[in-house]
Amino acid sequence: MNTDNSYKYGYKWAFAYAGLFAVLAPIFSSPKEIFEGFFEILLADNMLITDYFSLAGFGAALTNVSIVTFITLALMYKCHIPLNGTGILTIGLMSGFSFFGKSVFNMWFILLGTWLYARWSKQPFSKFLLISLFSTSLSPLISHLFFYQKTLYLPNMLLSLFCGVLIGFVMPMMGPYAAYLLNEMTLYTSGFSVGLLCLVIVPILKSYGYLFNPVTVWTSGNNIPIGLMLGVFCCFLIYMGWRKEGMQAVRNYFNLLKRSGVSSQDFTDLDGMGAVLINMGVNGLIGTLYIILIKGHLNGPTIGGILTIIGFSAKGKHAANILPIMIGVALGGITKQWSPSSPPAQLAALFGTTLAPISGAFGPIAGVIAGFIHSSVVQHAGMGYSGINLYNNGFAGGIVSIVVYPVFVRIFRFNRYADPSPGSPAAVRQQLEAIKAQEALNAQIFRHAHDVEVELEHELEETIHPKHSTEEGD
Repeated sequence: MNTDNSYKYGYKWAFAYAGLFAVLAPIFSSPKEIFEGFFEILLADNMLITDYFSLAGFGAALTNVSIVTFITLALMYKCHIPLNGTGILTIGLMSGFSFFGKSVFNMWFILLGTWLYARWSKQPFSKFLLISLFSTSLSPLISHLFFYQKTLYLPNMLLSLFCGVLIGFVMPMMGPYAAYLLNEMTLYTSGFSVGLLCLVIVPILKSYGYLFNPVTVWTSGNNIPIGLMLGVFCCFLIYMGWRKEGMQAVRNYFNLLKRSGVSSQDFTDLDGMGAVLINMGVNGLIGTLYIILIKGHLNGPTIGGILTIIGFSAKGKHAANILPIMIGVALGGITKQWSPSSPPAQLAALFGTTLAPISGAFGPIAGVIAGFIHSSVVQHAGMGYSGINLYNNGFAGGIVSIVVYPVFVRIFRFNRYADPSPGSPAAVRQQLEAIKAQEALNAQIFRHAHDVEVELEHELEETIHPKHSTEEGD
């Protein structure tokens, strides 16, 4: 936990982002529709794919997004989490999936489990908050069990509580371990680890007679209004990036495009917030235009995918490493048994950019191949947990990265570019370290020169005033 106030930087804009959805909600729905639709979201089982626009209406969906994002920010602020790359991607992830799967209700049992783990391990809850928020990927399991078959039955409610606490308790231990398998080649490491956990929990529940049936609740016909809103938002991000640092932000953005985007690279540190804001806006436009060009649908799930891309633009994704993945997924849709505009294929193209580090590390050809493979794997990887894991693309992407990495590392040249952009926090830190090193060297030289000077004075003194022997003294 940070002890100073530097973590507060940027939170006013983050809370304004959460408030934006609440401001937009009354434009689309009446207060009564928002109220009734909001409770419809709370009572739904939220399995993939449940578009809240279709389930409850635009106003209620936006209200849910606003509240979930606000809760996320309040917890992060309370735990002194800085809005660096990881903090920003968390906001994008939580707000994005609040359009289809995460609700104000189904996240709390998992957070409770992580809080209990922190107490058990005698460590601060703030250390595990982010992994706990990522673990709400399994929120649909909480809702599905709690309202199983649309009834309130105490054993099912207690089972829901138990599973949520178990997930929240286990993930802080399991998450870092699973990340070792991925070689930094996928960005949704939590999606892979919760997918593995889900492959254990769901079959056990199925063996006791619980049913899990994926659904497809999907809206269409709103590309123009949603596209315009997303376009304005993304252009605003680009403008704010330019306004913050001027042409230096633009130059740093082009430097950012050289990076592989492996999960350890934080663009806010290496390139500065100006370049990151530009990157967020550009990537958001790419995601929006992709859906429009393939004649897809801008709705709750695809907005969630676009907001996730925008969030991970602070740590991992940029135009040069997401486009090959999206092209590979589109080629898969053209040549295989489904269309690029089918709902799963649209989500595969957006969320499949979890494999952006493969494209950035090994080049665009490797990215297209990875995206092409991912388009098939994601269609079947989640069969073992039947629509319960919201980060299905994260789980499938983890499988793809584990398979292709040992092959690609032998075939393609690895991009290790990591030079910080001028004026970025990392560059400033390097300069300060260089100054300190030079000062330490100067001090060492001064001490050595002083020692030499003292020694020469001593020798000169001996020459001018030699000591008399004891015989001469006698």
